[in-house]
Amino acid sequence: MLQFSVSVKEEILSNMNSRPKCDACILGMLLFCKKLTKDYIEFLTENRDTAQFFARNLSRITASELSVSEHGIGIRKIFAVKISDSDIINRVFLYFKLDITKEHQRFTEDNLPKQKFLPQLVSGAYLSCGSVNDPNKSSHLEFVIPTLDLCNDLGLLLIDNYGIIAKQMSRGKNEIVYLKDSENIQDILTVIGAPMAALKHITIKVDKEGTNQINRSINCATANFKKSSAAAQKQLEAIRKLKESGELEKLPQELQTVANARLDNPDLSLNELVDVIEPPISKSGLNHRLNKIIKISENQ
Repeated sequence: MLQFSVSVKEEILSNMNSRPKCDACILGMLLFCKKLTKDYIEFLTENRDTAQFFARNLSRITASELSVSEHGIGIRKIFAVKISDSDIINRVFLYFKLDITKEHQRFTEDNLPKQKFLPQLVSGAYLSCGSVNDPNKSSHLEFVIPTLDLCNDLGLLLIDNYGIIAKQMSRGKNEIVYLKDSENIQDILTVIGAPMAALKHITIKVDKEGTNQINRSINCATANFKKSSAAAQKQLEAIRKLKESGELEKLPQELQTVANARLDNPDLSLNELVDVIEPPISKSGLNHRLNKIIKISENQ
């Protein structure tokens, strides 16, 4: 059976299914990696798949051939991607709009991805410097970060975008962003693209606490998630049917706006989808318009 921390990373990688997601993830991996300077880039991990993902995508981005090296430290295996070629490094900095003149990088308006790809940025940070304990033993998730500025940047991003309040401390030469609260850990696992790990974390907590109340909460959350997913799928099928028939562009503008927002954000709940629609609309108004689109599709 896979260790819990390994399964989290594998689940994250399995959800990197588009170039924009991969780019945002690679940016996170770069910002939080072992070394990122104008002279040298070094990414280290104990997970072979993570190193290969990093090398493969940077090879694509820089039009070069990067490889993964393997090193033994006692019984541990370390997989590394090391870049010293100045041309390749310059391409990396240019692609991600990083300031090559600065010794330490951090989040800026220039290099942050679009809002919808921030989860992949945090995923990259986790793949680069994050770890989580087996919930059977204890609740603890942390990021080991080389600079205080970057530590603060990550903490603020989690608070501002996901309401996750992480704690910070120093450990040796590193700064630590960490979580010990089970609910916050489950939230961040979901954010970084490991919902099955989050569900496992919840299940283990339930087993440990042995309360029927939490069991009912899980069942309710699962049912709501399935219901929301089924509803979103029905909406998408209706919209795609209208689009393929050329009828979508004939709909009133307010219905087209809602339809396009759903197509661009297939995984968002109604509560989340409301926030991306302009001009603003209420949740009930959004639901009404989506149901209207479904009825129009059914009458085609």
